[in-house]
Amino acid sequence: MENDLVDKTKYNFFSIPMQGVRGKGILHWVKTPFFLVKAIFSAFLEVKKVKPDFVILMGGYICFPVAVAAKLLKIHIIIHEQNAIPGLSNSLLSYISQKIFLGFELKKLKGEVIGNPIRHDLFNIEKPSKRFLNRSGPLRILVMGGSLGAMQFNRTIPQILHSLSKNKKIKVIHQSGKKHYQELVDLYHELDVDIEVKNFLYDMNYYYSWADILIARSGAITVSELSQIGVASILIPYPFAVDNHQYYNARILEQRQGAYIILQENIETELPSLIKELTRSGCQQMAEKAKQDKTIEPCDAIYKYCLEAYEG
Repeated sequence: MENDLVDKTKYNFFSIPMQGVRGKGILHWVKTPFFLVKAIFSAFLEVKKVKPDFVILMGGYICFPVAVAAKLLKIHIIIHEQNAIPGLSNSLLSYISQKIFLGFELKKLKGEVIGNPIRHDLFNIEKPSKRFLNRSGPLRILVMGGSLGAMQFNRTIPQILHSLSKNKKIKVIHQSGKKHYQELVDLYHELDVDIEVKNFLYDMNYYYSWADILIARSGAITVSELSQIGVASILIPYPFAVDNHQYYNARILEQRQGAYIILQENIETELPSLIKELTRSGCQQMAEKAKQDKTIEPCDAIYKYCLEAYEG
């Protein structure tokens, strides 16, 4: 996906032939040493060509060969763990890195908690008490499945909203993902539900400000954005995420009473009754509890560390 998203006119981009190893079966583990050596060799050539002072790694299997290459080249290694439970790569790389940053407080990995980088324009969103002031009309529900959409959301949520709209006034914006846009539009049309479908949400300032409550997955960046802004949410963790890390991300907001967690297998049984009981005042209270006390600028923290390490 990065090959398509990264603007190669602005960034020096190179890809490394690396694959994930967990959940792929025994045969894949047998092959791992061979493609790992190939990936490390490829990363070594690219890192040597760039000659960086620091290598900053944000987690995921692609980081492992880059870190090994950096270690061989005696380059300063910084890792940042985004999730509420550390991944395998960062857990291993913590032993060879010079600095560990964390998105959330972790028990299994010690480091400096600086939060996760989020879009800077989101800092301009008003706090919940101002957003909800004098708001009236139907309950506003934002359904967000990420840039690719969430297939399970598209399959189950339309029918749920169709049933609820008969007895409860709701206004819904459903982000479908580009691949499933027309399919979802047609489905809502068949159900005769007046819901706005978007293939992608570009102006998140508007949508976060507009929503009374968000239905979404619980990736680390989403949870960080909801914490920074203060948005009430119903979080449905992706069940196949490694180490079930999305569930633990969601728990951060649930423990503050700023979010509800529904497991994917329980969407059809739990989501209808939950939405039925929601009120705007209840959503405002959740939003205020979700919002963290201080503004976190992780990019500034990483930059400051690099500057001090370089000059020192």
